[in-house]
Amino acid sequence: MITVCSSFSTDKILNEKGKIISIQKGGPALYLTNVFRKENVLFKLISGPSVKVEILLTKKGEIGRVRKIPKPKKTNFEKIKTHFLLISTIYKEFDLSGIFKFQGKIFLDIQGYVRDIKKFGKKKQWKPSKEIISSLFCLKGTKEELKYIPRDMMKKQKKKCLIITKGRSGSIIYYKNKKFVFKPAKIVKVHNTIGVGDTFFANFVLSFIRTNGDIEIAGKTATNEAANFLTQHAK
Repeated sequence: MITVCSSFSTDKILNEKGKIISIQKGGPALYLTNVFRKENVLFKLISGPSVKVEILLTKKGEIGRVRKIPKPKKTNFEKIKTHFLLISTIYKEFDLSGIFKFQGKIFLDIQGYVRDIKKFGKKKQWKPSKEIISSLFCLKGTKEELKYIPRDMMKKQKKKCLIITKGRSGSIIYYKNKKFVFKPAKIVKVHNTIGVGDTFFANFVLSFIRTNGDIEIAGKTATNEAANFLTQHAK
């Protein structure tokens, strides 16, 4: 069983002129749990507050902003008894203090923790405590997002597990200081890539667990499933 700390959202999708294209349900919690349900995996969801998000679709991809700052949720990590914990947020709606009390492996997507909610697509520095840094097993972020964490943290994560996603180009994963490169078999060109990062991450975590840490299989599986997700949304 996997415990997931994540949030749902109501997404207002805008085109480059700022016109509303659609309003839909979203948030990392939606895409993560979709993968686990599809794969018949038992999971426990600790859900943060639902968040209202505006997503601007551009030729380079989508960029978002949060309309209202969600109140951070206190979590008693000591009471989480599963072996694996996946955290993916929209902003900083989960307070990570006390995370060292969790006894299993922690997989964290930094997307929310480096987000500057005031403007579309803006990022800001995240300087987590030594307690948080030492507790993480796997850290995931885009190439751009990872520019906003301390360099020392990057070095430490490469000794454990660090995932650097590069959009259509695939990803680079450092595992126990060894570098692995994953590229999709074919590049799917779509403007709307909402949900693909969380789909990638959920499949990576699941495959990593099922293969007892085979990073090559986990990386290939996540890459293929992310490409499949984009293909379905391109239709």
